[in-house]
Amino acid sequence: MNSFLDPLPIPLVVLHQCKLAVIEGFTNAVRHAHKNLPLETPIEIEIMVFNEHLEVKIWDWGEPFDIQAKLKEELHQKSLY
Repeated sequence: MNSFLDPLPIPLVVLHQCKLAVIEGFTNAVRHAHKNLPLETPIEIEIMVFNEHLEVKIWDWGEPFDIQAKLKEELHQKSLY
């Protein structure tokens, strides 16, 4: 897979990890956030390159995910056992 990220002066293993993270983020948006939305609903990906780091943002239009509620639910379920 060639991309605009390839010429960056970062180790190859880190480049592959970054690509994998973007692919996983996109796949999760398609599978979960866009599960019941029309196929033409956009998923936006932004990758910003800085001197010392990359910043990846993925926007989808699915229902918001409440991580605090999910953590409480998980803790509650584990405390029952």
